[in-house]
Formats: sequence, structure tokens, C-alpha cells
Amino acid sequence: MATDYDAIVVGSGAGGGVVAGVLAANGWKVALVEKGRNPWPALDAPELRGSLFGNDEVKIARFFAWQDPLVEPRRFRDSPTGEFRTREFQSLGVCVGGGTVQYDADSPRVTSRDLTLLTSFGAVEGADVVDWPLTYAELAPYFDETERLIGVQGLAGADPFAEPRGPYPMPPGYPAKADLVLFEAAKAMGYHPHPMPIAVNSIFYRGRPACVNCGFCHGGCPINAKGSTAVTAIRDALRTGNCTLLDQCCVTRIDTDETGGHATGVRLVDRAGATKTITARHVVVGCNAIETPRLLLESGSPQHPDGLGNGSGLVGRHLMFHVVFSVAGFFDIPIRSYRGRIITKAMADFTVKPADAGPDWVRGGYVEFGGQIQPVEYGKSVPWPVHRQVVVPGRERTRITTISMMGEDVPVHANRVELDPDVKDVWGRPVPRVTYVRHPHDQRMIDLYMPRMRAVMEAAGAVETIDMDMAGYYGAPDTKHLLGTTRMGSDPARSVCDPWGRLQGVDNVWIADGSTWPTSAAYNPVLTQQALAYRTAARMVRPEDPAGVLPKGGE
Repeated sequence: MATDYDAIVVGSGAGGGVVAGVLAANGWKVALVEKGRNPWPALDAPELRGSLFGNDEVKIARFFAWQDPLVEPRRFRDSPTGEFRTREFQSLGVCVGGGTVQYDADSPRVTSRDLTLLTSFGAVEGADVVDWPLTYAELAPYFDETERLIGVQGLAGADPFAEPRGPYPMPPGYPAKADLVLFEAAKAMGYHPHPMPIAVNSIFYRGRPACVNCGFCHGGCPINAKGSTAVTAIRDALRTGNCTLLDQCCVTRIDTDETGGHATGVRLVDRAGATKTITARHVVVGCNAIETPRLLLESGSPQHPDGLGNGSGLVGRHLMFHVVFSVAGFFDIPIRSYRGRIITKAMADFTVKPADAGPDWVRGGYVEFGGQIQPVEYGKSVPWPVHRQVVVPGRERTRITTISMMGEDVPVHANRVELDPDVKDVWGRPVPRVTYVRHPHDQRMIDLYMPRMRAVMEAAGAVETIDMDMAGYYGAPDTKHLLGTTRMGSDPARSVCDPWGRLQGVDNVWIADGSTWPTSAAYNPVLTQQALAYRTAARMVRPEDPAGVLPKGGE
């Protein structure tokens, strides 16, 4: 471990991994700090080899590469005045690659509609709906390069609601049977289903093999076909020789100079339990919308009494998770939705305003066909009201599939992350506590679109359906889509970051994760997080011409 770097990147997930890759490729000396383990014994080897992952649900259930709620608890309440309770809540991957190791890898782009929600949707009573401080045209070239870097399969032009674009790096892979059944039904009903853009290899790509459709994406890809940041951007960074990976090291504070306007480095607890300080010209925080505001709030000082960069009072505010709900369908033939990639088909019809919509139209979200679930997860995750019906007769598992929506979750000022004054984690840090109350828009969305999703399922031949609002069953959302809490904007009084992700009032601290999002959009978030992170890193490297950092001519 050196003591001084050009940049310290905290967190190696979707955003942090991409930032480390871009900075290292441009000659910066980078310390990439990750509190979890590195499951790849030789991530920087000339030939990418296997990992410590396998088709092993018991390993995952024991929190291998996941957040362990016994040592890293969180507290939650669903009322502004309710009691906080300690619980497993919105846990993501804790390992090199972060959540991209276990995520579905669904990688659609957001659209211009998502970045201009206030203009195109209008104000929502009780919510802080705003337009983003950048355009789709500004983000598009970073989408292009991120897709090439990570490796995304898809079919350009198949989704009429998407922005115009060039071809994907890879063609679509084989569709799952369950998804294909739903695809044909939706198409016959006049909808526009299409192959899901997904960061999983359909062909040999950048030294990694094609997916073998083993059906175990949630546990970490055993053959490295999934494009996690670990085996793509971080591996690239390590191969340059400019990146030092500090795994099993937990950052506890960002230090600043006597003015408070310039960060000097971070404090961390290393794998031996020793507290150390490392310094850098820049600090990039790429954790998530719970852990990033937590670190900023922990990094208060006389110049920042309410937390680093919190002059607006908005650090931790406007927390969003997406409103995810599903219709499960039971068929009289085996369709085995657990085989293949998690999602192979989707549609965006409910992200736009239909021609016959009245004044009470409610925006929905991107719709996924199918889903992947393994036996242990199946038994743990099915809500108790349907557990006896679905889980006990195990034969049902071969005949069930789902349709799910990634619904727009409007930003609410009172939904927030703060530090708990009583409970601490294994590193002695105050744990985050979350207040999150659903906005009335959310229920209107469910009431409007659940019947339409059910109609698709029935048209596909389901003999029985069950409506599933997972947050309603569990008392808290568990989407893994963590957004908001350090929203970006041009006005320092109404934002935490500027439009490039730099912390307002601190000239060299940058945020590179979903916490910068002003609104949640209606699509799976990771590809957009990665494109924004690429854009932030490009600004750091070449402030006068960020786009000049992008490779030219397929370099």
C-alpha cells in the first residue's frame, strides 16, 4: 500500500470500477479501495482464469461476496415518525466488482424522456421532480464506449421507444423458453417486446467466453461470461500497472485541508484491522445511494458541520429504489424459467404516454419477461401468503414465470439516509438508517399496470396468476436499485453534486454511483450509472475536453 496517489476510488462496483479503468488507462496512479474480498485469484493475469464462484447457493446464503447483515446491519422505517428496526435491507455485493458480480446484468439505456421528467411528465404533488442537468446527446457517446468496455448484447432498432443508436457490441443470445412464450403473447397484443440488452457475452468477447446458460447469474458467473466491472474495467485497470487494488479495506472518512474545500485523502481500516491514511489529488466515491451519503455524513468537520459537501442539506435526501412489482403465472406445461440468462426479453411500452391516456395518466416503467430463481432462493424469497401454494409442491417451480416492472419512483425529500446514533458496524462506524415512505404515485402505478401485465400473462397461456408487490409483502423495498441522495444539479443550493458529479463546495471529491440521479428513470439503472461514471472520469482527466478521452475509431 503506497501512501500517495493521483486518485483514490472508494468502492469497486458499477461506477467505481469504470472510473478506475478510465483513470488508469490515462496514466493516473489509482488506489481502488474495496471493503469486500477479491474472488479472482489472478485478476491481472495475462489470461483471465476462473473465480471462486460456482453454482453454490449455500455459499451465497452464507454471504460470500454479499453484505453480511450480522456485521453490517442497517435500520429501516416506513413512516416519518415510526421506530427504526434493524433488518437485512437492500444488501448488495461486497466484493471486487460490487453489485455487478451478482446483478441480472440488464443494460438498457435511459431515454431523453427520463432526463426531462419535469418537462415531459409535469410536477407531482408531494415530490421533487426535476429535469437532469444534462441531455441524452451529451451522454450518448459514453453509453457507446461503456457498452463496448463492459460487453453488452442486444438488437439495435428492436425497441421503437429507445433513442436512435448504432449496433450493439454483440448480437442477442438464445432466448429462454419462458420469455419467448411471453414475448409472443405481448407481440400479438400490439406491444413491442424486444431482446433485453444485457451485459452477458453471447459470443467470445474481449477474452471472456460466451454464456453457457447455466442459470446461476445471481451467484456470480462461474465462467466470467457476465460483464461485471471486476472482469472488465478493473481487470483493464490492473493490467496497465497504474492501479493498486486494496481489497478488504474499509474507508471510514474523507479528510480535507484546513479550508474544507479540498480533500487530502481518506482514512481506512485495512485487512489486519489497522487504521491508515492515504493521500491523493482526487477522491472518487462510488459506493451506492446508501453507503455514499453515509461516508459523506461521517466526514464532517468544522467547515462541514453537517457532513462533507452538505451545504444544501440534501446529502441523504431523495432516496429512491424503483417501484418493482410482478405478476407470476403458472402454466400447465414445463417452461423452466430458471434456465438460461435471467432476462432475455423486455418491453418499454409503459414508459411513454399512450394516445388514449387521460389527464390522470401515470408513468410506468420498463417491463421484464421471465426471471431466474434457484431452489434455496425460491424457498426464502416467495412471500409467506403464497409459500404453501408455490414452494411446498416443488413441481410448481418448473411451471412458473413472471412479468415485472421497473416503475418510476418519484423523489421525495423526506425519504432519506442518515447515521444511526446508537448502532455501529464491525468497523465501529454508525450504521445507516433509512426512512422511506411510498408516494401515492406508486400505488396508482401498480393499480394501472398490474392488470395489463396480468393480461399478457393470461394471453401467454397461464392457467393461474398471482399479483406480487414485493415491498407490500416484506414491508420494505428490496430492488437493489439504489438511487438519489447526492442529486446532481447546477444550483449548489438545490443539489449535492454539479452536473459532472463533483461535490458542491469541495473541488476534488467526485461521486460516481446512482446516488447522483435527480430522478429514478424508468429503466434498470446500472448501464447509465456506468456511462455517467465514464463521463465523470473523462472530466477529471481532461476538464477542457472530456469527450476527447473517448477512444477514437474503435481503439
